[in-house]
Amino acid sequence: MTERRATRSDVRALTTAIYDYMRPQLGYSVFIITLAALLEGVGIVLLLPLAETVFAADGSMPQSGMTGRIAGWLAAAGFTTVMQQLAVMGLAFVLLVALRSWVLLRRDVLMSELNLGFVDEERRKFFVMLAHAEWPVIKRYRKAHLLDTMTNNIARLAQVMQFLTRGVVTLALALATMGAAFVISITLGFALVGMSAAGLVFAIAWSRRSHASGERLNRAHRGMMSETTRFLDGLKAAKAARAEDTLAASYSARVQAIRRVQTAFIEQQGRLRNGIQLLASVAALAVLLVGYGLLGLGGGELLVMAAVILRLAPNMVQTFSGVQSVAFSFPAYTALRAMEAELAAAHGALPAAPADSVVDLVLDLAAEALELRQCSVRVIDEQGEEVTLVQADAITIPPGSLVHVGGPSGAGKSTLVELVAGLHLPATGTVRCGGLALGAQTCRAWQSQVSFAPQEPFIFDGTVRENLCWPNLSPDEATIWQALEDASAASLVRGLPAGLDEPLLDGGARLSGGERQRLCLARALLRPAKLLVLDEATSAMDPLLEREIVTRLRDQAGGRIVLLVSHSRNALDLADLRIDVAEGEARLLDPA
Repeated sequence: MTERRATRSDVRALTTAIYDYMRPQLGYSVFIITLAALLEGVGIVLLLPLAETVFAADGSMPQSGMTGRIAGWLAAAGFTTVMQQLAVMGLAFVLLVALRSWVLLRRDVLMSELNLGFVDEERRKFFVMLAHAEWPVIKRYRKAHLLDTMTNNIARLAQVMQFLTRGVVTLALALATMGAAFVISITLGFALVGMSAAGLVFAIAWSRRSHASGERLNRAHRGMMSETTRFLDGLKAAKAARAEDTLAASYSARVQAIRRVQTAFIEQQGRLRNGIQLLASVAALAVLLVGYGLLGLGGGELLVMAAVILRLAPNMVQTFSGVQSVAFSFPAYTALRAMEAELAAAHGALPAAPADSVVDLVLDLAAEALELRQCSVRVIDEQGEEVTLVQADAITIPPGSLVHVGGPSGAGKSTLVELVAGLHLPATGTVRCGGLALGAQTCRAWQSQVSFAPQEPFIFDGTVRENLCWPNLSPDEATIWQALEDASAASLVRGLPAGLDEPLLDGGARLSGGERQRLCLARALLRPAKLLVLDEATSAMDPLLEREIVTRLRDQAGGRIVLLVSHSRNALDLADLRIDVAEGEARLLDPA
């Protein structure tokens, strides 16, 4: 999870990803960008005959060069006076501007669609990769780190794309503008190319500072996200301890750290912009003086060359500033790619079992015991060393058993039931239920037989019904109410204004911890499963209510095995079997 610097492979990866995404529309994109740039250049070049006509001392059109050819075409068409020819050329110029405006609109919409679409695709790919990562891999990351990647880093990737697409457009316009300069004077055209190239080299060299600032912003954003999660998680405790000022001061310090980095970058970018503008002014003056004094350009040609410089200068400033902005935001893509590489290296795709085998396994497991033999859960710690979290030598649980899993905090109880739930795979030994052994090839089939309620109640913004049926259940009304009765939550839902269709906003914040747990328990009971795993799923309930629910679970177990992690005496007294976990060792005890 350590931060790494950007490499050429990161640049190639981004370029390849952009190309792969744009490939279906690449031809049209190149065409529309090129057409817009050509219309820009043609528009500038068409200023020349207009200017030379206006500057003609004797009121007649010059009869040489581009202006002479245009005058000849117009005279042949019957437009013989200067005013007539000016009117026709002016009308052509206006039509060209109108066409250019339409093309620019199409170009801007296309660039916006490609920009937003690419970022959305990268966001989707990361979310899918994270969603399919194995649970031990996800547990390695702090929540703030994941949130920072999903929000700040992807948002800054959007900035990278915005500057890249804008840079491509601006560069095309700059090339078209330089082409117009070559029409006026090849010498001055090469001079502008040379000065622009020198400015680009300087901007690229300057971008190293911008990249370093972007890396500092990465660290500041991660610290800010850590502080944000701590602020939200600790707000109630801070209110109780009257520590609001302490919490707010720490948060403000993180905000100021980000502001300092961003302000320093803006100042740095401003210095570069001012320097380029100053050099551009000197270069523009030199070009005009050389054009007038050495090359003998006329008034119309100098006017058009001035228009070229006026159009080229802001385009080049924008391009050079865009180089800095890309360098400043690129570390966010580096961090995103690093996390994706870690996720890809840490887990492989689990092949899905054939659909018919899942049905057969359901029938075979209907009355089978759960067996753990010489199994263990091992993970890689932050130092890269393998650590055993929990192990079990010989545990056999008959079907229909209510099993209490107890032990000191941090002993490995949750890890043990996560193993049974298929969130971990056994590093050694076997976890078996009938003819099905938990492994990489059978994980999905195994989890189809497990209903799991974790420590933290998961309630999302949606109706009660949507929460109960998550993720993909379609039970009828009677089945839903039966599950609510079994979880002692039916009266709670009936008391809501809209019943099952009552929206639960902000993660069910209006409900108590025990009420949220009962809804999550009802959801777990709705899922047809051989194994029901409850990890402290009754910890927020009062003892009488908890005893009522646990008694009902035991009496209605049937062939289902219920594993209940709890520090409560109720679960201990009512259990058929006990598993004690101490210092990472799980042992089956006599319930007496």
